[in-house]
Amino acid sequence: MQEFQLRILPLKDNDFALELYQCAYKKAGEKKRPAAKRIGRVKGHSLVLIRQAVYQTLKANNYDPKTLSYKRSTPYILSEESGVNLAILFQAVQPLRKESKIVNIRDGIMAMSNEEAHYWFAKISNGKRSPALKAMRVLLGE
Repeated sequence: MQEFQLRILPLKDNDFALELYQCAYKKAGEKKRPAAKRIGRVKGHSLVLIRQAVYQTLKANNYDPKTLSYKRSTPYILSEESGVNLAILFQAVQPLRKESKIVNIRDGIMAMSNEEAHYWFAKISNGKRSPALKAMRVLLGE
C-alpha cells in the first residue's frame, strides 16, 4: 500500500493551507526512504469549498476533523485510496476560481470508484498531466 501524508502549512492570520505528499517506498538495502514528493496544495477559497471532502477523508482514516487547525504540526497519515482521491482533487481544483466548477469536481471525484480514481491518478502522475487534468475538469466541471 502506498502511503500519503496530509500536512498543514500555517499562513498568516491563523489561516492555513493543506499540502498532500506521496511517500516513497523504502528500497531494499536503504536505511531511510527517500523524501516524500509534494502532490498538491490547496488554500483560501478552494480549501473552503472542498473542506467537506477533507473532513470525510480524515474520518475515513480515523482522525477527528476538529483537529484540522493551523496549530497542528503532525501530518495526517492517509491510506492509498484516500490519498489518491485527495491527490486528484487537489490537482484538479488548484487553478480554478469558479465556485460551481470546484463544487462539481469535488462531488464527482468523491463519488468515483477506487478503480476510476486510480485511473485518473495514474494519468495525472505518470502520463501527460495537463491533458488528463483538462479532460477531468471538462468531464466533471459541468
